[in-house]
Amino acid sequence: MKDSRRRYRDFEILDCTIRDGGYLNDWKFDKGLVREVYRAVSKAGVPVIEIGFRGTDEHFDRKKYGPWRFSDEALLKETVEGIDGAKIALMGDFGRISADDFVPRAESAADIVRIAAHKGDIAETIRILGRIKKKGYKTSLNAMGYGNYTKAELRKFASMVRNAGLDYVYAVDSYGSVFPNEIEGLIDPLLGIRGTKVGFHPHNSLQMAFANTLEAVRCGADIVDSTFYGIGRGAGNLPTEIIVLYKELLGDGKYNAIPVLNCIDRYFLPMKKEIDWGYQLPFMLSGMYKCHPNYASGLINYREYTIDEICKAMEIIERKNPLGYKPAILKEIIEDGLIGKMKAPTGGKRQAGSRKGRVSVPYAGRHAGKDFLILANGPSLKQNKDKIGAFIKKTDPVILGANNLSGLFV
Repeated sequence: MKDSRRRYRDFEILDCTIRDGGYLNDWKFDKGLVREVYRAVSKAGVPVIEIGFRGTDEHFDRKKYGPWRFSDEALLKETVEGIDGAKIALMGDFGRISADDFVPRAESAADIVRIAAHKGDIAETIRILGRIKKKGYKTSLNAMGYGNYTKAELRKFASMVRNAGLDYVYAVDSYGSVFPNEIEGLIDPLLGIRGTKVGFHPHNSLQMAFANTLEAVRCGADIVDSTFYGIGRGAGNLPTEIIVLYKELLGDGKYNAIPVLNCIDRYFLPMKKEIDWGYQLPFMLSGMYKCHPNYASGLINYREYTIDEICKAMEIIERKNPLGYKPAILKEIIEDGLIGKMKAPTGGKRQAGSRKGRVSVPYAGRHAGKDFLILANGPSLKQNKDKIGAFIKKTDPVILGANNLSGLFV
């Protein structure tokens, strides 16, 4: 441990079940369910709940989106009435939110306003949050795609938020692509800003949400985000019940996992049968290639491409390093023939029963019924030349060299 900042210390939890889970059902949660989530969070000792987005009719169609995409003041007050519980946070998307969308804090049920922004929008987001802070709210800047920042971008971001007067600044692992050994380098630049708490928002694409959270706390994070049963877009989030139980087992008497577990049992287990979430192969690939989960799931949903082809497409997307999800990029990769849908050779014909868009190729069926032996170069190839030769003589396989075989085998 380099210094005292690296020692384990207390941290807070922000539950964002309704806001993050709303990506799965367009924020059409029943008001009674939201009230029960709020009650459970409060009984569990979680100090903050992000109860939804703040949106307006200018940007969102109320016929398409449920009430928690707007989180109107009257709805908030009605939902939490009579429950003495957690402080309420609201989220806004940069470009779809302004200070004018919030009444003065004294007239609101909300306490904290968070705005999610990509790196090109940080300066303007800070200005908007400054105007919101003047209305009496605590403010948070959530840096989207933070795990993809270069070292220079990390330094620039830290410089921008250092004198911004924010109450919270969040490192958001948007694509679930970060591993524990990378956390310190992401958290370190944000430490030591007077009056500003450091937050961490993990995703579970690579099954790293809990491990990354513990490392973020060890490195100095003050507050971490979670959701009931990990509900959220893609592979989901850090489960609230796990991080609450962790705090409880550490002897923090403020926390109790039972209310969360009861709520999950009653509402979220049945819900998961209808709208699935959690670790799946497409989301693992999105974490692996540090991009939005919709790219991988979109390619898999075509049912036309092998995993090799999907990985090739994801490599192209990773090099482009897009902000968020841009369907045009996926369309371009497919239409330009960078994966699948190979051109037929002269006189080529489609194979009967082949997958859509595929064509026959000259080597199709050339080695039907044969076994294949793939040899990679290395010292063991020469050391075991006789044994490999005997195996080849016995099985008569088709031999492929994964690299140059130095003339040892044909």
